[in-house]
Amino acid sequence: DTPAERHAEVLQCELEVPQQQQALVNKCCNISLDRDPPSASREPHQVSLRVQFSPLKPFVALCNLVITRASGGRWRFDAKLEATEPEVDDTISIQSPLNKPASVAFRLRNHSTAYSEFEAFFDAESAYEFSVQPTSGLLEPKGTSGTTFVITYKPTEYGKPVHGKLIIQTEDVYWSYSVNGTHPKYTAPVIDKPRIATNLSKEVTQSISQANANRRKKNFIRDNMQASAAALKD
Repeated sequence: DTPAERHAEVLQCELEVPQQQQALVNKCCNISLDRDPPSASREPHQVSLRVQFSPLKPFVALCNLVITRASGGRWRFDAKLEATEPEVDDTISIQSPLNKPASVAFRLRNHSTAYSEFEAFFDAESAYEFSVQPTSGLLEPKGTSGTTFVITYKPTEYGKPVHGKLIIQTEDVYWSYSVNGTHPKYTAPVIDKPRIATNLSKEVTQSISQANANRRKKNFIRDNMQASAAALKD
């Protein structure tokens, strides 16, 4: 046997995980002794581990890595598993006028061939004008048409575009979407013809001209003097 094989035979490793996170960690993390480490990394008193970590949702787990020797001896090391938030899966833009809701629908299916309970929500920093339906239920499995989600945007005031982050997650998997809400671009109305007629018809023009001519022929001062004299005689 090689030194590495003899070393692996007498040692065992185990990752102790908090009970509430065991199911999640067991599905995405595997740690074992490396029976054939690269020659450059071989040291007489060094243990090599093979670690596979492929999380599908963000989480932090404070664990213990325990190395046990069959002939006696037990070593415990603190181990922290941390899966950070991934980049968003997609960006969704919705446009709607003031006080009128607009919606966008999309389908999502599970990563596995089983149904999974999900929750859907906008994070705390998202604009309140956004909402999503449904907020919980069963996510349809891989190979189906998927579960339909509807995002609604209803602006209540004018201003800059608003943003939100939609999160959909099951016990094992996490999806996120960046959602942007905007108003339609305002376009000033274009009037081809005046709505109020500014040109007088021929008949009206003639009537005004005749009235002006009659007014010029009449002596208003003389008529007033005659009317005053007639009134004094009476």
